[in-house]
Amino acid sequence: MTEGETRVTVVGAGIVGLCCAFHLLRSGYRVTLIDRDPQGDRTSHGNAGAVAVAEILPMPAPGIARKIPGFLFDPLGPLSIRLRYLPWLWPYLRRFLAAANPADYKAGTAAMAALLSTAMDDHEALLQTIGMSSLLNRTSGLFVYRSEAGRAAEDAGWALRRELGLDAEPLDRKAIEALEPALGPEAQCGYLTQDWAHYGDPKALCDGLLDYLRRHGVEIVTGEIVRLDGVGLLTADGQHREFDRLVVAAGAWSHRLSAQFGDPLPLETERGYNTTLPNPGVSVNHMTTFAEDQFVMTPMDMGLRIGGAVEFAGLNAPPNYNRSKALLKLAERYLPSLNTQGGAEWMGNRPSTPDSLPVIDRSVRHPNVYYAFGHGHLGLTGSATTGRIIAELVQGRDPGLDLMPFRVSRFN
Repeated sequence: MTEGETRVTVVGAGIVGLCCAFHLLRSGYRVTLIDRDPQGDRTSHGNAGAVAVAEILPMPAPGIARKIPGFLFDPLGPLSIRLRYLPWLWPYLRRFLAAANPADYKAGTAAMAALLSTAMDDHEALLQTIGMSSLLNRTSGLFVYRSEAGRAAEDAGWALRRELGLDAEPLDRKAIEALEPALGPEAQCGYLTQDWAHYGDPKALCDGLLDYLRRHGVEIVTGEIVRLDGVGLLTADGQHREFDRLVVAAGAWSHRLSAQFGDPLPLETERGYNTTLPNPGVSVNHMTTFAEDQFVMTPMDMGLRIGGAVEFAGLNAPPNYNRSKALLKLAERYLPSLNTQGGAEWMGNRPSTPDSLPVIDRSVRHPNVYYAFGHGHLGLTGSATTGRIIAELVQGRDPGLDLMPFRVSRFN
């Protein structure tokens, strides 16, 4: 069977699924993209917009277990766990804590550095093909700290980044003032990295990519999948659709599908919050990470987006927008002139694995089923690269990357 005769169905119209469909289409396959709401709001639309090539450090860092209680009891802290959800979270949390050791941390960092080494080029090649190169801002990324001691506490992480070939220029207070005059004295020092870019509107990217796929012959299907097997799927409205190859790229819902193929895994939703301020009252030049308080700000086409935080509450709990408000309070500490009025609040479900590495693999039991999910807060960053790798795997080609760290069986 030739590529043009092979039917490949991609489940999930988030940015990873869209990029998988794009690369499969470009490889000559007959592609169907299915999602419960292909045009609807999703995590890929409202995120911080970063192509964060330098953000390779896994979340389960050595010593993080000692920090978690402080995070939980700080109303402005970066982590929240709804207590009623804790029994369901425990299998994930147990594996998360087990991964927080020096060997796994260093290996995970190296794996992510290898995966994201081509991310910028992959994004730019995709954008050039669909005619949307202007969406990506190749400005550098700024990390700021409240004190030299705070920066020194993360020296090991920055040294590891440099060891793996990433760029990092140390900045003092005067240099930060020159780059971002709106930042007040709370931002005392930091780093500037060239291994960074951001989208002025990630929703425009998703919409443009979906439109490109539709215009070039990809079948876009609205449907919620209730059952899967190795040759077909059944949707909630009774449609049965056959495929030759299947790609599961359904974000935080992906484990519900992989389990039907005998590949269960502890995937969680790392719920993130932000507020987009249409009239922030300050001018911002760079996407900025506030490293000690673990949130970011991004200058977007529609305003200034203040986002971050991690909440574990499952897929069905209603949003707690007090998390968004807490981020704005933190931002006011750094931006004395910030106008927080009139903002649009948002929450998204980031698919998170316990070791912070995505699943990019073929099913253990079904060789015609492929997985592309679990990127956490790096879904946009790794999307174009993941799509390219999936297309190469479907073609039986070597993607030129050791995929062992990203195998689905590592959790069994």
